[in-house]
Amino acid sequence: MLFRSRSAVTVAREILDLAARYRVLNFAAVDDIIDLAHIRDLLPLLKESGCDLQIFYETKANLNKDQIRAFHDAGVTEIQPGIESLSTPILRLMRKGVTALNNIRLLKWCAEIGVEPQWNLLYGFPDEPPEEYDRMADLIPSLVHLDPPLFRPIQIQRFSPYFERAADFGIEIVGPMPYYRFLYPVPPPSLSNLVYDFQHRYRDGRDPSSYTQRLKEATDRWRESAASGLKSLSYRRGPGFLIVNDRRPGLEEADYEFEDVEAKIYLACDAGATVERIRSLLLVEDDGAPETDEIQEFVDDLVSARLMYREGNSYLSLAIAETGDTSAGGSRPAELRTSAESSLPTVAA
Repeated sequence: MLFRSRSAVTVAREILDLAARYRVLNFAAVDDIIDLAHIRDLLPLLKESGCDLQIFYETKANLNKDQIRAFHDAGVTEIQPGIESLSTPILRLMRKGVTALNNIRLLKWCAEIGVEPQWNLLYGFPDEPPEEYDRMADLIPSLVHLDPPLFRPIQIQRFSPYFERAADFGIEIVGPMPYYRFLYPVPPPSLSNLVYDFQHRYRDGRDPSSYTQRLKEATDRWRESAASGLKSLSYRRGPGFLIVNDRRPGLEEADYEFEDVEAKIYLACDAGATVERIRSLLLVEDDGAPETDEIQEFVDDLVSARLMYREGNSYLSLAIAETGDTSAGGSRPAELRTSAESSLPTVAA
């Protein structure tokens, strides 16, 4: 399927002409995915128009924070990013080119900046490891301050690899989805040539609903608590300290104060960072940065407190800035109020 794109100037002119002609400010782009060049070229034009637009776009999930801000500033208040899983092994099966950390980071930045992501948590991929669904169910309580997904099975669609090479993936296409027969009164062979969505089953006999129930229940709870849960894990920066407030539904209420080095560590993990990367950033400011094993112990404590997410050697802070702006900067911060005492040095403010 070829990708086509019009110039940013043309698209901006059409949106503003339609808004003026019909007195509407809400738009839904029907693009399968936004041209990344339009984030750079189109969105500034819409921002400069001075209009209070509200626009929906589909997009990839591997966006950086500046790109999400560009969406927000141009009036793109809703996006549908291709997240689809919080499991890196399953994302690899989909050949998504992103990790679970990338997807969680996007959800965090969207909540912080004020862009609503409409996303799906999909299941039923060929050869998916069932244990990943229990792992995601265990992860969800850490994420209930972010926008929840819809939990859905995969669909086999025309032109997709699963349709074109079903046997290679262990899939058997059964026929068109049942509702099509009410839309097109034609014989079955003709119907199969018309439709876009197909029923399927797995050659290994698996039933995904048998191993996804815990995740479904966790997702249902996430959606039920969304009204009170959104942005319920947040932080505020002060002169020489960082305050983190945790009011996530289903978890015990907690308040934390980080000072000096500890706050710098937490802020350094906004986009995800390894322990080695954290230490190199600290050394730029202070020759007396803690040793790698001390930083490792501290960030592992944060993971245990569900204030960070760990994937491999990378750590991602989960709290969002109450101001909606986490542009780089460093407070001077220090002592994590958890049951475990931190070994990092405390510096008096």
